[in-house]
Amino acid sequence: MRKLVAALVLFVVALAPVKAFEPFTVEDIRLEGLRRIAPGTVFNYLPITTNDQVDQQLAAEAVRALYDTGFFQDVELQRDGNVLIVNLVERPSVAEIEIEGNNAIATDPLLQAMRDSGLAEGETFNRALLDGIERELRRQYFSQGRYDVDIETTVSPLERNRVAIRIDIDEGRTARIRDIHFVGNEAFSDSELEDVFSLGPRPWYLPFSSRDQYSREALSGDLESLRSFYMNRGYADFSLTSSQVSLTPDRSGIYVTVNVDEGRQYELGDIRIVGETVVDREELRQSLELASGSMFSQEQVTAGSNTIRDRLSEEGYAFANINPVPDINREAGTVDLTYYVDPGSRVYVRRINISGNYRTDDEVIRREMRQMERGWYSSENIDRSRQRLNQLGFFDSVEIETPRVPGENDQVDVNVNVTEGLSGSLQAGIGYGSGQGLLLNFSVAQDNILGTGDRINLALNNSEVSSLYRLTYTDRYYNVDGLTRHFNASLRETDAREARLSDYGVRSGELDVGFSVPLNEEDSVRLDVGYQDLRLNLGDDAPQFMFDFTDEFGEQYQNYKTEVSWTRNTLDRRVFPTRGAKQSLGLEVSVPGSDLEYYKASYSHNRFFPLSDDLSLSLRGRVGYGEGLGETSRLPFFENFFAGGINSVRGYQSSSLGRRVEGDPVGGNLRTIANAELYFPVPFIDSDAVRFSTFVDAGQVYDTRRTTFDSGELRYSSGLAFTWMSPLGALTMSLAEPLNDGPEDETERFQFSLGQFF
Repeated sequence: MRKLVAALVLFVVALAPVKAFEPFTVEDIRLEGLRRIAPGTVFNYLPITTNDQVDQQLAAEAVRALYDTGFFQDVELQRDGNVLIVNLVERPSVAEIEIEGNNAIATDPLLQAMRDSGLAEGETFNRALLDGIERELRRQYFSQGRYDVDIETTVSPLERNRVAIRIDIDEGRTARIRDIHFVGNEAFSDSELEDVFSLGPRPWYLPFSSRDQYSREALSGDLESLRSFYMNRGYADFSLTSSQVSLTPDRSGIYVTVNVDEGRQYELGDIRIVGETVVDREELRQSLELASGSMFSQEQVTAGSNTIRDRLSEEGYAFANINPVPDINREAGTVDLTYYVDPGSRVYVRRINISGNYRTDDEVIRREMRQMERGWYSSENIDRSRQRLNQLGFFDSVEIETPRVPGENDQVDVNVNVTEGLSGSLQAGIGYGSGQGLLLNFSVAQDNILGTGDRINLALNNSEVSSLYRLTYTDRYYNVDGLTRHFNASLRETDAREARLSDYGVRSGELDVGFSVPLNEEDSVRLDVGYQDLRLNLGDDAPQFMFDFTDEFGEQYQNYKTEVSWTRNTLDRRVFPTRGAKQSLGLEVSVPGSDLEYYKASYSHNRFFPLSDDLSLSLRGRVGYGEGLGETSRLPFFENFFAGGINSVRGYQSSSLGRRVEGDPVGGNLRTIANAELYFPVPFIDSDAVRFSTFVDAGQVYDTRRTTFDSGELRYSSGLAFTWMSPLGALTMSLAEPLNDGPEDETERFQFSLGQFF
């Protein structure tokens, strides 16, 4: 009945503008009233042409067709002899749209939404569209908890059949959550369940918290979190009965009620893996972190599916379907779990496509890829390729996707997209280090010469403590086996007096060549040989043991040095890693035939543990030991180890720990340092180039000719640190509190370093 009435109304409306006339043959058509719309547009929609026989029905259809275009607010057909006259009144066009008062919803997205709906400057004005946009806008504000929003639209006519639209918005205040009440919970208290929610009343101790600002999307997410909370604690029958949101009369407060049916808690029963598993079932079963008799957890069930899927993908089955099916035994209170495995077809890589590398050669990227073209797909090789590319340090980001080849079920492409970083620099600047004083530096460095991956560096650096002039060249992938070749030429002058050490200076020139040999994906061995020309300059206030040393060995030495080291690197990235480890073991020997014969051994281990998406823990330990060889009865004092400062034990002055002679630190032949550091993002700053940390440091240096290692002599400190990878180098600051400083220790609670010094 309603459809019939609507049809009659439409028919009457369509006939109203048609003047009654007898049927006639149209010899010509004349358009009246057009201002903005082209005649060709009207003729395109008008279902009447010359020589057509026009009657009352065809005229009504013509009026309806022109109305349906939305261009006209009035259409009338008239007859002048055999000429059809079409009188048109155009709808106004939108001259401008102005929105005021909106803060919670940005103007540009709002205008874009209106444009997508057909309401924009230059378009024909349609009041129905404007009303619909107003309703949708009000709904958006309601979803944000702004229930007292007031929206007023004004349409002002302008000359030349145009209108101006103004939307005034009074967003009002977001309704605050005053209480969340749970009904039906027995296993967990209200306070425990409230901790699951991101929404809730604002804590008194967090006056600027937005926790109490209601939004429909946030509540939906919290309800899913509540479901996961129960399902991960054995409540396999848990269900959300309902949730209600009620407003206070003044629309400023919200009360949320959540009704739950907990059910009972279940344990895991039998765990089976069935289907075509490809690899040994027992191997898959052992890889699952699930055990019969343990509490049922949906999260662990899903993790088991991912474990099986990842293992199959290592064998080339990239699109394996793993379907876990729980079978609830309510009488026994157990859940039997069956994983149905469908590996699908083994997938091969058709080609590797590289993009984004406008500076780096394709070859540099391809030689780091462990996934090969025409080989079967391996998720392990894909992950390893991503890690190796990140370790290069050439790219700000590395993204690898593996889309299916269209029309093929057993082939994928590997698309590698990189974002080039700053691999070259020309630096001339001033910095300051609390351990080195004023830093003047000039350096030209290119870590990716002409896109080849090779590195060259020319550095001219000067500080109050030392000056360095150095030229280095690293030839990565010197041969097809991945051998890396290193060259180094340097001249260093060190004034120990300026470092608050003893009264002496050192001038040292070195020439070195070395090779790094990769043993596998993570391990490498490096061998360096070099020549050193070193000269001592003792001051009048130098300690007596230094004069004794120069009396025995002189003040000028020519040494031939060999250094061998082993490194294992599993870090996920080169700058600011969050997981993995890096450890190295090195031995430096001044070989027989040198004026001074000695050795220095060192070991370091730094491991990162990701605690969450934003938190990571670093544990680092370092130990170094040196001694004389042959006729050199002891380690030369200028080769001693030192500790203290921003790079070792913060809170103590640089190189100040350990034995002192005449009040000055002289270092020792044994050094031990340990650091524990918790890294977290900088509040209110969304940048990968900065981070905060809280730390605990420990360390000391010993002279083993006079005393043995004594853990009671270790110095400790704790505090906060900040690091920013600035264009001038790393800016590092720390505020540390020494925990057990002695009477002779020199403390320095605030320390910082700006710029790099090699």
